[in-house]
Amino acid sequence: MKLGIAVVYMVSERNERLLEIHLDQIEKNTTVPYTIYAAVNAVRPACRTKLQVHPRVKICACEPYVTGSGLLRQDRRQVATRGLAFLDSKYEHSWYLEQLIRMAIEDGVSHIALFHVDSFPIRRGWATELAGRLSDRCVLAGISRDPEFDHKPLTACVFYGRDFYCTYQPRLLLTQEEIDSQDYQRYRQACPHSGGSGVGYGFKVFTEDLTWFPLIRSSTGGDHPLFAGVYADLIFHLMATTVVEEQHAVDFTLRPSQRSGLLGATARVARALLPETLKRRIRWRASPHLKAWCRTGDREAWEQERHRLLDDPDGYLAHLRTGL
Repeated sequence: MKLGIAVVYMVSERNERLLEIHLDQIEKNTTVPYTIYAAVNAVRPACRTKLQVHPRVKICACEPYVTGSGLLRQDRRQVATRGLAFLDSKYEHSWYLEQLIRMAIEDGVSHIALFHVDSFPIRRGWATELAGRLSDRCVLAGISRDPEFDHKPLTACVFYGRDFYCTYQPRLLLTQEEIDSQDYQRYRQACPHSGGSGVGYGFKVFTEDLTWFPLIRSSTGGDHPLFAGVYADLIFHLMATTVVEEQHAVDFTLRPSQRSGLLGATARVARALLPETLKRRIRWRASPHLKAWCRTGDREAWEQERHRLLDDPDGYLAHLRTGL
């Protein structure tokens, strides 16, 4: 196996330690030859230097993203109320990630893995194990944030072979024409999901009558059902780091006018972070603990999990995996 790992590094200097953990965990747990294809257009100087000197990292010269150029029709209508930065982030991330994938394929990799800066493998042999899940019909493996309400491959971890990419030319996001199609309406009914990056892979799998292997949350430890999850006992994802760090979000809200008033804490979480189906799940099906978490403030909860990871990575990850 020749593995290409594609990561768009959107990380602030206060998260330099998170970057170190991400790189260390990839190195410690990857047993096959690999190269990290890195986009550093949004990286601060200290973190950029750390990536430049890493022997496994290939800094890729990516064409810069033009703010606002990728928004679909339904997103453009929301810019005034939700803010351009929040809606634009998924397009910017996907813009760079698509370029990294193409570069890795051109370099002759046999397999592609996608990660975020706050996601990484936590068990040795993860790549070999995921490759063993693939077949002519099961063409990729990926995190599914919620198999019932947000069932799409999440780019915090997606893994597939070059044949899938070269044969089907999947894209991470959908075009407006695809969203307006009857095929997409059938896909939404069969696989409820949010519209984030990775939905294009799910749609391609669906329309080509293929399958994919979902990595389901397996954490037995941890306090928060949305943050800091372990998936299939293979992959960790802190979640939402770019939203907090690059967009300077408070309570996952981007503008001061959204931090108070009628929305309240629960509505702020829902608007900024969750698809509509998951909002309903929180309102009607969530445990009392999750409802209490929504009331007490999502930014504080996220910061707590982040500090636990940074202070003791091995102990914290072991706790998430085992509950001990």
